[in-house]
Amino acid sequence: MRRLFYDTSCPACKRIVNRIKSFNNGKLFMMSSLDGKKAKLVFQGNYAFLRKKKSRMVIVEGPRVWVKGNAMFRPYWLMGGPWKLLGIFSFLPAFITSPFISLWIKALKLFSKKK
Repeated sequence: MRRLFYDTSCPACKRIVNRIKSFNNGKLFMMSSLDGKKAKLVFQGNYAFLRKKKSRMVIVEGPRVWVKGNAMFRPYWLMGGPWKLLGIFSFLPAFITSPFISLWIKALKLFSKKK
């Protein structure tokens, strides 16, 4: 089973999690907050750095771990269908995807404050 850990203060993460929940009743991932008890158990010792707020989203698929921008695009790849086109970006290096994700998060925060 895939596990998705997300930052509850991140508006982009909330959107992705809501989309996953609406798709296939959320059975694609087991989801939890990065601040939650489950994350504290999973990310212990050398992996504690993954719980930092800079991570925003972490996906654990067996031995493979997806972080930051790549983790935000990975669910779209797994949902399949037309979403798979957006999911292709999960295979790009993080130095390419992370700046765009950071801009998207800043824009979402800016527009959510204006309401």
